[in-house]
Amino acid sequence: MIIAFELTEDHEGKLLKVPKENKEAIGWTLGDIKGISPSIMQHRIRLKDNAKPYRDHQRHLNPTL
Repeated sequence: MIIAFELTEDHEGKLLKVPKENKEAIGWTLGDIKGISPSIMQHRIRLKDNAKPYRDHQRHLNPTL
């Protein structure tokens, strides 16, 4: 969780209290999401049998963002 720098300790404590109290509402894995079949929601990339997966280099973001 990213917290704004300007928050006071009191506000930060209140903000962190919300997800701790509602842990069951957060889907940490596909199995945690109730009522949704993973076969419907799961994204798959089908590759050819001899294809080699690779990772592109990280691209630079606009500094103003």
